[in-house]
Amino acid sequence: MSTATLSHRWPASVHSGPSLSARLLGSFRVTLDGRRVDTVSSRRTRNVMAYLLSHRRIPVSRDVLMDVFWPSADPDAARNSLHVALTGVRRELRRASQAPVLQRSHDTYRVADTVAVWVDVEDFERRCAEGRRAERTGDVDTAVRAYEAAGQLYEGDFFADDPYADWAQPTRDALRLLAVDSQTRLVGLYVHRGEFGPAVPVARWILANDPCNEPAHRQLMSCYAATGHVHLALGQYRQCADVLWSTFRVGPARETRRLYEQLWGGESAAV
Repeated sequence: MSTATLSHRWPASVHSGPSLSARLLGSFRVTLDGRRVDTVSSRRTRNVMAYLLSHRRIPVSRDVLMDVFWPSADPDAARNSLHVALTGVRRELRRASQAPVLQRSHDTYRVADTVAVWVDVEDFERRCAEGRRAERTGDVDTAVRAYEAAGQLYEGDFFADDPYADWAQPTRDALRLLAVDSQTRLVGLYVHRGEFGPAVPVARWILANDPCNEPAHRQLMSCYAATGHVHLALGQYRQCADVLWSTFRVGPARETRRLYEQLWGGESAAV
């Protein structure tokens, strides 16, 4: 999907500290007061920093962090590993800004309330919810804008830099499903408005991430046909049939076959 830059919507409350921007969709990137924070050099530091940012709404206890990242380690070894990781997080944040960012209270950790934080995941989820609300009220224009913005924010899977991080997998799966759903809805709205050109790349993106999404195959077939590319529509049907058979050993649904027959008949008649 598009990686066009969106303006950050900072929290409405007044903050006396620095401004932090975190992108967790795709490559993990953090900036603090406009300066890039090193999230590459240390895998341990990167994982703990990402976890704290993606759970920033509530304090995270030391025991939770130890259990998430070092579940099989001896408690003393896990505590030492966590200390090293948190020291790394503080060090990298301090290199970008001397203002305190990570706050400790007893044995819990969180991003300090004085920091103005923007996280792409939160913005992405908000746009998806905005789109669904607008759909329910029949406000198609607002829904389209919201889903387009969500598509721009979804630059890739959650915490894609570390695809084998166990802690990130449930969130990764949930956000991918949400992205596919929001973009499927966007394609449907485009088709409803007769905007077949913009619908095509979005439908292709859906199928790249969910190859067995048969409704998306049909939508793409319809878009190709509506823009005069019936041969592409027929080829899309064959791709759909192939992937369904190789994955589930089933053929396309009756609705998909009917669309194919209509298109094939129309092309034959034209020839």
